[in-house]
Parts: sequence; structure tokens; C-alpha cells
Amino acid sequence: MSQPLSADQLAFYREQGYLDCGRVLATSAVDELRAIIDGFVASARKENVGLSAEAGKSYTLFTPVFTVASRYEALVLQNPAILDILESILGPVFRLLEDAMFFKPANHGAALAYHHDNSYYGFPLDVPAVTCWIAIDDSTLDNGCLRFVPGSHLQDTPHEQITGTVLTRAAVDESQVIDLPVPAGTVVIFDKLTIHGSGPNTTDRPRRACNIVGVVPTVDSKLRHFDDTLNPYLRGGPAA
Repeated sequence: MSQPLSADQLAFYREQGYLDCGRVLATSAVDELRAIIDGFVASARKENVGLSAEAGKSYTLFTPVFTVASRYEALVLQNPAILDILESILGPVFRLLEDAMFFKPANHGAALAYHHDNSYYGFPLDVPAVTCWIAIDDSTLDNGCLRFVPGSHLQDTPHEQITGTVLTRAAVDESQVIDLPVPAGTVVIFDKLTIHGSGPNTTDRPRRACNIVGVVPTVDSKLRHFDDTLNPYLRGGPAA
């Protein structure tokens, strides 16, 4: 049954910049999403984005998703529980900024450099944007769970470009980092300025995940330009 975030959850999110929302997706939905991402892996689509900065290791992002896989739209973009969570942060009118699926392969899955998502989006600091990340496999310390720097969203953090990649990287004090292992079906949300990354996958099974990023209606940023087909309103819409 869908429900918005509680006052305690909202307080934690506002203070820490991230929140484990618990298991939101049913096992059947997780199974369907797992099949979708495995299909993307098998098809080797040209739109795939490599997220590895390490030779001999890989971590792949697939985007866009819902325009290719209609079930993804039904399971994630139109999921009332997910939209209620986003509405708790963004208010009653928000649109899709980005949807993505992630594949960290067995044995040689790469770690993801610490960063915040606005280093790729380029929005003014006062534009609310929230990433809603969903574990499609159990996410563990051994297969590359999310890592956060709590409270890092309270100020912007300088980034540098990683030579030879599309990636940006923020300098991080490892003593401030927390690991967040979660079971499959769990939703984790975080702010566009929250520093996060993920560890390598050293297990013999892949680690899969997906997400959507919601943003309040806004003008284009210096790095992102909205398209009504790729960036539909998830709730509400432009004034008539």
C-alpha cells in the first residue's frame, strides 16, 4: 500500500541527504526488472554508458529505459509508492529528469567514483532534484552497495573530470563514508548534492539496480535540456 514518507523519515532525509525507504517493490516486479536489464546487457545497445575508471573492470549504465521497455514505465515511473516518496520531497508537481538501469558484472564489476549527481545535471542549487535508486539484486558490501557521505548535500562539493572517461570525481574523507547494503526491492533516495559512490563487485553474481530522478518543473540547466517525450511529468503538469 503506497504512502508518503513519515515525519521522522523526512527529518532524516533533510539532515543526512539520503534515506533507505525499505522494500517497496514486490518480488514479481523485481524479477521483471531483472529480466529487462539482462535483455539490455545481451543487446549491447549503443546508448550504453561506461562508468568504470579502472582498466579491466566494467560498470554499465543504460539510459533511456522507459522509451524502450514499456514495462519499466509501468513498474517504476507509474508506481504509486515510488511517486508518493518523490512527492514527499518534491511536492505535487514534478517531472522525470532521467531513468536508468545499472549492471555491475560478476567478478570484475568496477567501483563508482564518489560524486554528486548535479555534477552531471548542472542545476542551480535551489532546484530540488531527487534520485530514487532501486536494488534489483541484494546489494552487499561484497558486490558494490551504495556508499554515502552523510550531510554532504548541505553544501556544494568541487568535482574534477576523470581523464579519459565521462565521469566526475569528488575528493572524500573515507572516514566519513557509510556503506548502505540493502535487499532487492529496496528504494533508496538521495539529494542531487549528496556525495555517493559504490564499491566493486567481487562476487560471482552480477549486481543490478535501476533508478529514476525526479525534478521540480524548471528551465533547462547548462548541462540538461528537457524534452517532453524523454522527460514527462510524473505527477501534476504545466498550468493550463
